[in-house]
Amino acid sequence: MTFNITILGTNAALPGPDTITTSVIARARDQYYLFDCGEGMQSKMMTYGFRRNRIFAIFITHLHGDHLFGLPGLLTSYAHFQRPIPLYVVGPKGIREFIEKIFSLTYAYTNFELNIIELEHNDFKCVYEDNQVKVHAFPLKHRVPTYGYRLTEKPRTKNLIKEKLDEYKVTIEQIKDILAGRDIQYQGKTISYTEFTYTKSAPRSFAFCTDTVYDEDIVPYIRNVDILYHEATYMASLKEKAEQYSHSTAADAAQIARMAQVKKLVLGHFSTRYEVKDAFKSDAEEIFTPVIIASEGLQIDVD
Repeated sequence: MTFNITILGTNAALPGPDTITTSVIARARDQYYLFDCGEGMQSKMMTYGFRRNRIFAIFITHLHGDHLFGLPGLLTSYAHFQRPIPLYVVGPKGIREFIEKIFSLTYAYTNFELNIIELEHNDFKCVYEDNQVKVHAFPLKHRVPTYGYRLTEKPRTKNLIKEKLDEYKVTIEQIKDILAGRDIQYQGKTISYTEFTYTKSAPRSFAFCTDTVYDEDIVPYIRNVDILYHEATYMASLKEKAEQYSHSTAADAAQIARMAQVKKLVLGHFSTRYEVKDAFKSDAEEIFTPVIIASEGLQIDVD
């Protein structure tokens, strides 16, 4: 029952000789979900062994180029690979026009079902759901309309409580109802299906927050997630610059992680002025642990 994220790109604004801008893949069991789509991400996918057709949905935080200039190339590549299943692209209002304009100007085409979902809301809202996960979007504070995302695994296989089955003399047909999430009748009373089942562990979760200034309003939306990816464009010494450009420092991200009581904090979206990232970790760990510095190809697992 695999649940993890893999970092494809870590840079803010610009790619480097061996690095690209923001892009992260989340895996829930046997399905993949892409968060932001930096330029060059297809090469990184191939380097790390990801197959394009395994991606079920793409979530774009905002319409700045370092977060979506890899999207047109990925979408047009699908036409060459005979994608067999629908693809969902979720992003702020304007993402549809962006895709359609590029397709029109470059004579590109799709031979698969492409569903585009535009966001224009100011609260915590479910914007995507399939058989494995639910994804909620919530607004971040940046220079343009921007959304963070919380991906939550659906509950894993229910386990039956034998003692309860015996107590209520549950039949085979009733067991089918229970496993399907339907209540049953016993001696004229309705008994909730939850009386007969349990799960061995809680659903796992991942939150993706970039780009954003320090914003405590997001804390309720990301509370208790297993992995929080939060931008840390600057070190604490450049906090004024971070505020000026609506970005966060490593210390800002750590403070949000502490308030939200997350399990692990991943820092990314680093300004290219920093060649060495060790000091980001030191700044953050004064406030919260554990802290992980995003590096390309890094896989972070949740048990």
